[in-house]
Amino acid sequence: MGTAFVKDVLYRASVLMQDRVPQFTQSPEAEMVSWLNDGQVAIAKFLPSSCSRIDAIHLKPGTLQSIQTIAPADIIPSIGSVPTAPITGVTLNKVTRNMGAAGTTPGRVIRISPGDLLDSQSPDWHTAAWNGRVELFVFDPRTPKHFYVYPPVPSSRWWVEASFLAEPERIPVPGPGVSLYGAESGSTVTISVDDKHVDDLVNYICARCYLKDNEYAGNAAKAVEFGNLFINSLNAQAVALTGVNPNLSTLPLAATPAAQAS
Repeated sequence: MGTAFVKDVLYRASVLMQDRVPQFTQSPEAEMVSWLNDGQVAIAKFLPSSCSRIDAIHLKPGTLQSIQTIAPADIIPSIGSVPTAPITGVTLNKVTRNMGAAGTTPGRVIRISPGDLLDSQSPDWHTAAWNGRVELFVFDPRTPKHFYVYPPVPSSRWWVEASFLAEPERIPVPGPGVSLYGAESGSTVTISVDDKHVDDLVNYICARCYLKDNEYAGNAAKAVEFGNLFINSLNAQAVALTGVNPNLSTLPLAATPAAQAS
């Protein structure tokens, strides 16, 4: 989850495209925001850690829990404001600590436990009595969006802090005749991926703008130039993080899967 303002990312792209005064003359704001969203999805697809989060989340009654869809009312972000749309989790990393009945009171740490060990030592742990806090969590990477907690959570509200990977939050796209993210606006909406990807997002937006066939921005050579900057950056970062090159060779677009070299 980033802290860079959307308006600053768009302005950097506008400067590179000489579309600064007045801004959004060549490429409408709504289109640029849509391409920023596409760029975030592409980055998260190949670099999932770009959308890592640490938040307080509200647990459901019982032992089985999920990060698959977290409603805005069930999350207290560690950075930024409460989301306006549900957060879609991709995989759990860790359940860190108790956060109390309101989600704002740090408490005792929560340890991970192998499910088989807990099953053998306490076969009835799914129906154990609540003792005022979560002590253990059980996680199987084969079901990355779900986990179990012990003891079972009662019907009253209880929160824990968890780290997990999520899909990037979509930036709201302005409607016709509406400007939200101009350089001089007071918008504090931030990007959804890590700040280190600001240059990647700028390159992606410029590439998509230059792919347009119009009198202002249609420029195949520049589209290829900015597209290659984006592609090469993602390939290099993936190699640095995982040792594996995804061989991304064409600009990932929203409508089609990202192509890979044979």
